[in-house]
Amino acid sequence: MKTRSAHYVLVAEEEPLTIGVEIECYTILIREGKISRRVIIPDVNSSKTEERFTVDKSIGTEYVSRPFRSVREALQAISSGLVKYGDSSIGDKALPLPVGGWNDRFAGTHFHLGFKDKGLSREEAGSLASYIHDHIPFIIAVSANSPVWRRRITPYSSNRLLRGGGKYCIPVTRGGLNQNHYRELNFNPANKHKHSTLEIRVCDSNIPPYVCTVMTILRILALAWRNGKEPCNNLTHEAYLETRTEAARRGAAAKLYWKGNHVSVGEYLTLLLDNYSEEAGMLDIPKDVVEVFNLLEKNWNNAEALRSAAIKLRGKYGNDWERNMAFKLASALKTILNGGSLSEYHEALGLRTPHF
Repeated sequence: MKTRSAHYVLVAEEEPLTIGVEIECYTILIREGKISRRVIIPDVNSSKTEERFTVDKSIGTEYVSRPFRSVREALQAISSGLVKYGDSSIGDKALPLPVGGWNDRFAGTHFHLGFKDKGLSREEAGSLASYIHDHIPFIIAVSANSPVWRRRITPYSSNRLLRGGGKYCIPVTRGGLNQNHYRELNFNPANKHKHSTLEIRVCDSNIPPYVCTVMTILRILALAWRNGKEPCNNLTHEAYLETRTEAARRGAAAKLYWKGNHVSVGEYLTLLLDNYSEEAGMLDIPKDVVEVFNLLEKNWNNAEALRSAAIKLRGKYGNDWERNMAFKLASALKTILNGGSLSEYHEALGLRTPHF
């Protein structure tokens, strides 16, 4: 099967690109040591920060950011936004848990790309979607974060995509963008809160360093698209579907395709950054994102962290592993949301960060 080239439109080079996120979350009830879908809403005035704390009809708690032009700004704002859930009516008794799955519901991180002052036209969104499309398996591998499903530890990295992707993140062919809300890529029209955007729905809910790593990758690709660069990796649709499933199953340990050859996730990242070094050089990349890049080279993402911590606790506590995992997760989340490093986050989970 022949690959299809991306369709290009001319865009103004000086037009600022922005990315916003919606992060759906489970809830940790700290005192009970329970992971639930209880809705928590902060008792704060968010009008000045342009963020929203909403209720998602499926999972419950959802955080909606403002659009960002800077990844560093996004990392700080998303972390401080999630911390505000501690100001809910139940105070320090609960925390949002950004994870793609736990019992029988899915939680995702949805990214919205657009131009700051005018959003994206349908034609621009279609062109950008075609440019990003073949990198989606890589993005899935980076962001996979649902190794637990129905309260059982599984060998898979994104149960959310494997079990619910055919309904909530329906695969599209390159160039097949439409307005169907449940497509993995869709044209999201303007509403009272935002301009029209391109929405990417494949990512599991995740902690801020991983959310902002995906944001960094998307910004690099969007800048390269805006600069008129040729795509650096085209896949047949058969190869795309194959590696999409591989990424959901194996996460950071997946084997992906780069120009017809199998590469690791770390090798894919290196090739991407080498091809778009100019665009990557334009970004002020936070150290937390650099640390995620280093972890990806060791076949490690947050799904690996959660699975490793859960297996360790199951070995120690047996059937009571989940309650103890809730306590560990609460401690780890407080650490990372209050500015701690990924090494400190892993330590709070009872793990050692893989050596670089």
